[in-house]
Amino acid sequence: MSINVEWVKQLFPELSGIRVLAEGGQKWVFTCIHPKYKNIVLKIIKPGNENRLDREIEAVQRIPNNVPQIFEVKLVPTQIGGLVVILEEYIDGISLSDLLGNRKLSRNQLLQLTYDLVFVAMNAEENKIVHRDIKPDNIKIDRNGKAWLLDFGIARILDLESKTKTDAVLGPHTPGYGAPEQFRNLKKNIDGRADLFAIGITLYEAASGKNPFIVGARDRLEVLRRVETQPLPVLKLSWDVENKYSGFISSLTQKYPHQRPDNCKEAFEWFNEIRKSMGD
Repeated sequence: MSINVEWVKQLFPELSGIRVLAEGGQKWVFTCIHPKYKNIVLKIIKPGNENRLDREIEAVQRIPNNVPQIFEVKLVPTQIGGLVVILEEYIDGISLSDLLGNRKLSRNQLLQLTYDLVFVAMNAEENKIVHRDIKPDNIKIDRNGKAWLLDFGIARILDLESKTKTDAVLGPHTPGYGAPEQFRNLKKNIDGRADLFAIGITLYEAASGKNPFIVGARDRLEVLRRVETQPLPVLKLSWDVENKYSGFISSLTQKYPHQRPDNCKEAFEWFNEIRKSMGD
């Protein structure tokens, strides 16, 4: 089953400028113009993928900054049955993965990215949210250089009952970015520090041009083994003379949660001190 632009036009005649943005395992995604909300992202959830949807929506609505706003969620009757449709704020920009390609970010770009990611993680933590899938594909950089965090599809809401089976061998994660406690499904150990780990890996990749856990790995299992057992090579940056920034990244990417900053607020305050010491 596939949904195309013509089908969407018939279902939503009020929309214009409809273009395909992406199709994943869980949803069809389009960009379009809405008469009230202007530029939006239209997400149509594939049947059978509604299980985590309520959590994704609640997670997004709890976080006030650096996350695209959800305008509407509705059940739309169609010839193939009712489909859940989400109307979401469109962020005009480029994904971090596309921006990186095979290059590194500049000093100023990297510092701005660090600020934005740790800031949104702090906001999430304050609202009992662990994103659990922070990576370049899920980060969008707008035309002003601000980073936005996308796709809360596997987010954990800590004050609600977990939807992941406790006896599952692996917890939801992306290999190469998910923290060891996350893919090991050690639920009691999963909090904002798991997001700090993923942020650290993402920033390392943005600074060096590669993710050492992924590059050259034979398969997924080798990636997980590297994440669990191999330290990241020391990050060397010409402008980081006193190694304060590389030390920050090293702390975020420690294998055990207790070796990382105690929480995202502490990490945010630490980074701001580093930034000030650099004259920013």
